Amino acid sequence: MASITEAELTRAIERTLVANGKMSPPEARTTARMVLGYFGLDDAVLDNKLSSEDRDRFYQLEEEGLLTSEEEDATVSRGKTWRIHYWLLKKARIRDVGQAGEAPAAEDAATVYRDIGESDWKRRAEPPPGTAPPPS
Repeated sequence: MASITEAELTRAIERTLVANGKMSPPEARTTARMVLGYFGLDDAVLDNKLSSEDRDRFYQLEEEGLLTSEEEDATVSRGKTWRIHYWLLKKARIRDVGQAGEAPAAEDAATVYRDIGESDWKRRAEPPPGTAPPPS
């Protein structure tokens, strides 16, 4: 599968972490650059190459389904086993999220309330037909 572009990853981050309030909009592009800086043209990156701050971002992206982590055991000299942790880009998910229609425009509260008609704001003196009156 073709490499993920900065624009694709930025859009996916905007539509997940930013949309869920877990990241500010300016951080999306910075995070995408950081992630792609680790991956380059590869599909995997070793966990021990990450700084602890960057690892935290990777975990956030994993929670949103944009990255995944895996581990494997490797036998080294004298029969010792090392566990190797690494991260993988979930390219299909990144592309799906990034290409899924345009994000809806955010409406401010004033616009929403202004669009509600006067009749919707009035309380009804009687319950609607077919409902029981409130208990007294």
